[in-house]
Amino acid sequence: MSKTLGYIVMEQCEDYQQALVIRTCKGFPPGGLLDWARSDADPRAVFNDRASARAAISRTEHYRLAYGEPHKWPERKFCVVVPLRKATP
Repeated sequence: MSKTLGYIVMEQCEDYQQALVIRTCKGFPPGGLLDWARSDADPRAVFNDRASARAAISRTEHYRLAYGEPHKWPERKFCVVVPLRKATP
């Protein structure tokens, strides 16, 4: 049996996948936007529940389309919420 520790958002496209990070800054909406990691040191976003992860995907998609930067942010259609689990003996 395993226990869910949280949820991450993975971008999956063709033959690759990667966990996304949250970027925050003054001009971004509260909660930040999902983005690609720029280095291995970037902490990946871990959400307490699936709804929070889905909200981050929606927020990022809205920002991506509303501000005319379609290629700067991950697309909703490639984002998947994945549970983080710790195996217990």
